[in-house]
Amino acid sequence: MRSILNVEGSGEKKASWDRRLTIILCDLCIKEILNGNRPGTHFKKEGWVNIVKNFENETRKPYTQRQLKNRWDLLKKEWRLWKKLKEKDTGLGWNPTKGTVDASEEWWESKIKVMPEAQRFKLAGIDPELEDKLDQMFKGIVATGDKAWAPSSGILPTDFIEQDYNETLEENEEHNAMEFVHQVECDENNESPEIQSEPTQNVQQKRKSTEAGPSHLKTGKKKSPQQTRGAAKLSLQIDKLCSTAVSMNEATSRLNPITDPFGIPQAVKMLEELSEEIPEASKLYFFALKLIANKEKRTVFLSIPQRVRVRWLNEEMKDSLKLSSLLSP
Repeated sequence: MRSILNVEGSGEKKASWDRRLTIILCDLCIKEILNGNRPGTHFKKEGWVNIVKNFENETRKPYTQRQLKNRWDLLKKEWRLWKKLKEKDTGLGWNPTKGTVDASEEWWESKIKVMPEAQRFKLAGIDPELEDKLDQMFKGIVATGDKAWAPSSGILPTDFIEQDYNETLEENEEHNAMEFVHQVECDENNESPEIQSEPTQNVQQKRKSTEAGPSHLKTGKKKSPQQTRGAAKLSLQIDKLCSTAVSMNEATSRLNPITDPFGIPQAVKMLEELSEEIPEASKLYFFALKLIANKEKRTVFLSIPQRVRVRWLNEEMKDSLKLSSLLSP
């Protein structure tokens, strides 16, 4: 049985993960999101510094930023698959005995037939508490549906933009953040990354090579005609890729801007999902519409678990009525 709570490793010493550590990481990531340290699809450098530092303070485990990022990526991948598994069956309950969704054998057979990789969830799914946290981490920045894009269509779907283009940007930004976090760790330990153990002779040779400038590149063998043609072909392909990227970027800005996970449209959409408990013509519904205009209240509404949102709105409306009665003459 494979579960997202198992051991995950990287080039460093393997990081062992259990439910407690996973929940702590999720809470720290959500905190940085709410603090504005993930403006788009990736954390800012300051966000990762805070996550690494606070994770070690709370767990006494000195996991590196790379290990925490690997965990983030795995959680995102599993969350995306879990959502895809359940996307058309929103009424499924949770079976705590089985540790997965409460569904029939026929349901599982039909799902596994089209999604073989989801078979592991039959034995170990993502429980509601963890799913709520993953929703806060990934909803709005990750596409979960199967959507294909044909160049002849002339329109870039949101799934393509968010899942591929933005994840490419995220990888570049995350790489820069990792370099920054590594530098901070070295500064705290009064170390110089990579150079401190390098022989002085090698450093001096590198310095001379750098000072020589681009002229040292001219001292090699002349390129053969085949190499020249290959370089020209590669340059042409790079130009085409750059043009495509520019076109994608322009189409993205015109057609599909990145959705703010804590924006008013997201809050209204979430409110509509509660239509059975909050009818559209009810006083609570109209009160909620006014309430989500407040940024802080809206952020709280979207951040708390779905199962307590209705109760929270009722409490907010009661407090508002009490305050109005006190202020009235």
